[in-house]
Amino acid sequence: MTKETRTAVIIAAAGSGKRMGGAIPKQYGRLGGMSILARSVKAFADLKEIDRIMIVTNEEYHEYCRAELSGLGLMSKVSDILPGGQERQDSIYNAVRRLPEDIDLVLVHDGVRPFVTAEVIRRTIEATKLHGAAVAAVPVKDTIKKAEEDRLVKKTLDRRLLYAIQTPQGFSRELLIRAYEEAYRKNYYGTDDAYLVEQLGEKVYLVKGDYNNIKITTMEDIVIGEAILGGKTEGPGIGFTFELGLAGTASLNGSGSDASAYEGGSSVGESEIRVGTGYDVHKLVRGRKLILGGVNIPFEKGLLGHSDADVLVHAIMDAMLGAAALGDIGRHFPDTDEKYRGISSLKLLATVGAMLRNRGCGIVNIDATVIAQRPKIAPHIREMIQNISETLGIEKHRINIKGTTTEKLGFAGREEGIAAQASVLIYKRRSSI
Repeated sequence: MTKETRTAVIIAAAGSGKRMGGAIPKQYGRLGGMSILARSVKAFADLKEIDRIMIVTNEEYHEYCRAELSGLGLMSKVSDILPGGQERQDSIYNAVRRLPEDIDLVLVHDGVRPFVTAEVIRRTIEATKLHGAAVAAVPVKDTIKKAEEDRLVKKTLDRRLLYAIQTPQGFSRELLIRAYEEAYRKNYYGTDDAYLVEQLGEKVYLVKGDYNNIKITTMEDIVIGEAILGGKTEGPGIGFTFELGLAGTASLNGSGSDASAYEGGSSVGESEIRVGTGYDVHKLVRGRKLILGGVNIPFEKGLLGHSDADVLVHAIMDAMLGAAALGDIGRHFPDTDEKYRGISSLKLLATVGAMLRNRGCGIVNIDATVIAQRPKIAPHIREMIQNISETLGIEKHRINIKGTTTEKLGFAGREEGIAAQASVLIYKRRSSI
């Protein structure tokens, strides 16, 4: 009896997304109700040919990643969520070293290629079985010229022989391990996994890719991605939202195009409206940064706490959790857990946002007040709103932040601490209640 081939996929999602900008890595930006990474994972999780999924991502986003994938029912094949390394190659190697011995073939895929199709994946698997190494690729459409450093054209390359390389890239397990071990032994890095195999003198086979299998790197790619997703979605609108600044619209009467930026389809008018309130206070001390709404505000004192003690974001998170009946921040991010020591509260806010989306909830609006005698909050409100908007993937006009004093009364008036309170209105799809 022929042994059944077992295939694992390593999904690289540890990039910082610097070219995209924004408060969170690009792989956690959202398209059509789920993150870019989740869409990439789903493409493989849905295939019977895939036995194991290993995700390499930013260590501080492990809980966020697990929460979203669990909520979408995508964790059944995910065996590992591993920390990334300094370079992409280091990140992949973290997973390569943990490959089980019963795995025969390994696919490596970029976590920010959310439109890979089952056909491309299957073609790559079959070619890898035959050749030992295969990569998805498409012929280049433009004329390619090689230039000198001064940008003077040196040579025009034959376009008929040129291909744009994509992922997945497939390899026999033994070949991929040998390629990585040799790369580290000789101390060289490659721009993709196939390069490392090529350095062994092994041949890599090209399989037909897909021009829609784009890598989302810049904001221009988001526009293209929206168009691709729109072409695959029936009905009015696609419910597009991206946590780094673009978001779908929502209306209380459900008019216009898709009124929900979550899971694309439910209008607020078809949902239950819920409200939550949050309150938090932290002590002012010397030797700490003053972080409010993710903004580092110049001041002689800062707020004391286990995390960055962003009292404004904490109040907003508690209001969000309260509206969705999910407890409070102490329950989800206890101050006894060392992994939250010094963590940016915006990262925690992103996790809470994912928790709400997984419960079928979307945010209608946020209204928050910072209570402090000093410093003045007004000059920083615009930046605070921008940070919260990008982190939650909602429009800025849904967020209102105010500052007030207590006329020198109480602990806030004596500048012993700063408090914040928030109200959040959310909608929850009736089908998810």
